Amino acid sequence: MGSVDLVLAAAVAVLNLALAAVLLAKSRGGTTVPRIFGRPQPSPRLRAAMHICLGLGLGVGWLVEDVFPPHSLGDQVVFTVVMTLLAAGVVTALLVAFRHPRPVRDKVAS
Repeated sequence: MGSVDLVLAAAVAVLNLALAAVLLAKSRGGTTVPRIFGRPQPSPRLRAAMHICLGLGLGVGWLVEDVFPPHSLGDQVVFTVVMTLLAAGVVTALLVAFRHPRPVRDKVAS
């Protein structure tokens, strides 16, 4: 693994986990809707779970991919765990997208 790969993997892991921590801290355990960059963030716990899965799956998975030799049991386990985390991240992202409350425009009778 090159130095650029190492830096990118560490940045992905740290930034996703930091964003998850901010979401959890600002939501006060899910009782309020936090505002990040001036925008409300509905479903903060679900979004935090998504960022945790993505941070661990992409960042940490990328960091440990070269620890085990190719086609070994450890490599298979790491691959399975990373794919499970990424699938969980995608599922939670879809849940966030579909649970997002959209404003309903009132149709004024004319």
